Amino acid sequence: MITTLAALELLGPAYRWKTSYAYQGKIVSGTLKGTLYIRGSGDPKYVVGNLWRDLARLKSQGIYRIEGNIAIDRSRFAREHQDPEFKDDWDRPYTAVADAALLNFQSVSLTLKPDVKRSVAEVFAQPAMSDLQVPQTIPLIAGQACVRWRQALQADVKNGLRPKIRGGLPGACEEKTFSYLFDDSNRYWESVFRSTAAQLSILWRGKVVEAKTPENAIVLFDAWSEELAQLVRQTNKFSNNVFAKHMMLTLAAEAHPEKPADYETARRLIGKWLDNRVGVKPSEVFIDNGSGLSRKSRVTAQAMTALIEYGWKSPRMPDWVTSFPIAGIDGTMKKRQAAAGSAYVKTGLLNGVKSAGGIIQAASGKRYGFFCVVEGARATESDQPIDALIEWVFTNG
Repeated sequence: MITTLAALELLGPAYRWKTSYAYQGKIVSGTLKGTLYIRGSGDPKYVVGNLWRDLARLKSQGIYRIEGNIAIDRSRFAREHQDPEFKDDWDRPYTAVADAALLNFQSVSLTLKPDVKRSVAEVFAQPAMSDLQVPQTIPLIAGQACVRWRQALQADVKNGLRPKIRGGLPGACEEKTFSYLFDDSNRYWESVFRSTAAQLSILWRGKVVEAKTPENAIVLFDAWSEELAQLVRQTNKFSNNVFAKHMMLTLAAEAHPEKPADYETARRLIGKWLDNRVGVKPSEVFIDNGSGLSRKSRVTAQAMTALIEYGWKSPRMPDWVTSFPIAGIDGTMKKRQAAAGSAYVKTGLLNGVKSAGGIIQAASGKRYGFFCVVEGARATESDQPIDALIEWVFTNG
């Protein structure tokens, strides 16, 4: 909530990230002989559809063949490493690190489609990758409930190009999507790029490397992301950690373009904004990486309610508040019926911690900002304590 409001105010709702295509070498008779540079600026949603569009544009400019390497420039952000606090989940997409040239969330999704007559689930992989090999089918486990279906798969994704499923899909499950984080960003780019280029009949001989774009590289074109306000909505509706990380680092990148953006610089910028604009003292907040995925981040209830009050009065209020999940309707609040349709609630969840904050329009017509957190060994077992508070405010406010 803090990161997205700071981004909307400091970057503006129309802010967009740029992905630049440039080259060194020469183009002769439709062949680029040299290095193609792809420079990311932090677009968190540069996906395969964008890559397909941009390679089609490359072809429209007369390039049908690339004889050389593809160099990925991710120098706008400082190098980040996955948090050891969440080591058990490093293969889950929600633990992905920020990457200025992030492609398709660096994840692979396996759609598991049950075929009851054959007692198997068919497996379909996305995105298309040139050397990805997945099983065509996995067993259906008869008589097993669908509660812990991920665990039942017994998936091994250490080799992202050769995922193994030693178990099966519980028979009670409908179609499921199993996604995992690919551990090598350059290898991921290479496999996806090669497959996408082949679909467009662009011949490529070379490999993907990581390198900074030279100043004298010739720019072919720039591709632009969706506007920030649209990505804020997707960030908060579905608690997208990597989107929030990119927004935080972009604050630092815009303020200090002379160096790779890091979280420490971004913290100082947000801290100054909180102190001068929101009226929240630095001692009341510590923001680790901009997302909820941290054991270091801290905030007081007073600071959060002050932020919500400020956000309600901000010119950016419409973009910010409408990005929160609506109780009983969408996002992470879709299945929760407390003040259904009348509460815009951003949720938070870690082992031992569950929180929520936002705006409730009470039955009286009055609007209330609220924030609450439940902590303890059993905090994540039930939504009831938080939902009871939301319903109480709705009924009595």
